[in-house]
Amino acid sequence: MPKIHYKAKNARGRLINASIEAANANRAMEMLVAKGYTEIEIKKSLIDSIKKLGLTNKRAETGKVKMNDIAVFARQLATMVNAGVNILEAVQDVSMMVQNKYFSGVLQRVVKDIKNGLPLSQALSKHKQVFDNTFVSMISVGERSGQLGEVLLDLADYIENSVKLRRKIKSAAAYPIFVGSFFLIVFLGIVLFLIPKFEEMFASFGADLPALTKMVVSLSHFVLDRALYIIGFLVVLFIVFKIVTKTPQGLLLWHKSFFKIPVFGPIYTKMIFARYFQTLSTLVKSGVDIVVSIQISASTVTNTYIKGILENIRSAVISGQSFSANMEKYNVFPRLVIRMTAVGEKTGQMDEMFLKVTDYYNEEVNTTVASLSSIIEPVLIVGLGIMVGFIVVALYLPIFSMAGAMVNQQV
Repeated sequence: MPKIHYKAKNARGRLINASIEAANANRAMEMLVAKGYTEIEIKKSLIDSIKKLGLTNKRAETGKVKMNDIAVFARQLATMVNAGVNILEAVQDVSMMVQNKYFSGVLQRVVKDIKNGLPLSQALSKHKQVFDNTFVSMISVGERSGQLGEVLLDLADYIENSVKLRRKIKSAAAYPIFVGSFFLIVFLGIVLFLIPKFEEMFASFGADLPALTKMVVSLSHFVLDRALYIIGFLVVLFIVFKIVTKTPQGLLLWHKSFFKIPVFGPIYTKMIFARYFQTLSTLVKSGVDIVVSIQISASTVTNTYIKGILENIRSAVISGQSFSANMEKYNVFPRLVIRMTAVGEKTGQMDEMFLKVTDYYNEEVNTTVASLSSIIEPVLIVGLGIMVGFIVVALYLPIFSMAGAMVNQQV
């Protein structure tokens, strides 16, 4: 029997890199899931690699599936399962309704695996590029509990809320980036093109320039004369930044610095925890073990500083300590959130309390983003007005001075 090489995490979250004797990759996957392993990755054999290179007749399929498409899939599947349609026919019917050809192909392969005897969760786990650990774990729990229809509806709600949160994040960042870029373009246009034109005119007058005008002209000279050096410095700075942030320590310091940014730091924190607790509440509500839920939810966090904190809390929970007690060790959690979590632990209603925490963070994000937009707009407009006004006054000051001198000569 061939040995199948794999990577996976055991129940304690430890990464296992080993091999297992199994007839094929599907059988290996079944055996590893039965052991309680998660995040399973079956390493490809030489034959698989040859197929990937296109040396067989089968053409590799590539594509992208939007989160909204997955939410629609979950909701349609839930409707059919709750109506009594068996899972094979339900997935098959939904795959025929999907307009995304790549997604339809993935679902057809899922149907094939179900026909071969795999449960839905294991069939979906073979397509991690489409269905993440959260989705697969919840489907697995739904299968074991016999509440697959309800779990699919929860998944659809979760994905739709995640999409809304992403839109809020994009809207919070889009306006400042747009106005900031416009600010920079106007500044460079004035410095590189407008000021040199005025300087030529001033030189033809032969008059002594005011100090303010000299300062603006010197700024233009500095940028024009050292443009290559400035660009080179920025390129080197970018390369150094990329090298440093590829190291664990550098990336940790960079991610930790996000929380010290005025105004944007608190918003960033709230957005991270809004997504984390949303995932956590959905998993716990579906019946996923709290330790596994914390682990999967932490995987949705991209900030290494926060992920490290969540991993420490997970380790403490494994050792029998309280979730809320460990939250108190870190100043990133508001006191209200810690209290709400403690109440959930005492009452045994963690899923409901995590849902309330999610609502709290979502409300905070909505309020902060709305207030941020109303604050940033006038600040950026006033800043742009001051910059343009300063340069205009500096450029026209010599003209006003010369016009005044000419009037005095005539008098």
